[in-house]
Amino acid sequence: MKNRPYLYDVVMLLVGIIVISLDQWSKAAIRQHFGICDTSAYIPFPNDHFGLVYVCNNGAAFSLFAQGNALLLFAFIAIALAVIIWLYIYFSKQPSLLLKISFGLILGGAIGNLIDRFRLGYVTDFLMFSIKQIGFTFAIFNLADSSICIGIFLLMIYLWRRPTIAKRAPDTQNPDPTLVEPSPAERSSQQI
Repeated sequence: MKNRPYLYDVVMLLVGIIVISLDQWSKAAIRQHFGICDTSAYIPFPNDHFGLVYVCNNGAAFSLFAQGNALLLFAFIAIALAVIIWLYIYFSKQPSLLLKISFGLILGGAIGNLIDRFRLGYVTDFLMFSIKQIGFTFAIFNLADSSICIGIFLLMIYLWRRPTIAKRAPDTQNPDPTLVEPSPAERSSQQI
């Protein structure tokens, strides 16, 4: 089907728009409900292991570089975006729905977090997972972070399962007739 790659690009765009919309809506709802960044205000949802909290993340995904150098954070974000753009350009002609969905998730999540960073100066994080019995608390994250992780996971599946391009073997079906020795039957008929 000729239009399939075009339709896959449309799907990628729609996935990205949905991710950005849900991410921005959820962050606005958290900011409105909690009012100020306060990790002590925790709402268990649906149980004590998972809940909502409002954190102003000055770092990268999952609070990486939150206490670090702004230049290091900028370099990390720039390198991550360059890799995403390079991968997209490199694989842009591949007619794979899985590939396009993974790029839609990654780009939608990245754009969602960049909107916060440029508009607010920080990224709104609010999802918290913990197992209090063993003292484990995962980094607080948001829907954009989740989208990026799922997109990277799908991209790894694509790269692992993608069909390899077989090298073309030399054409042995049509040999040069001057280079082929005659069969024994042909030799005996030529001698007669």
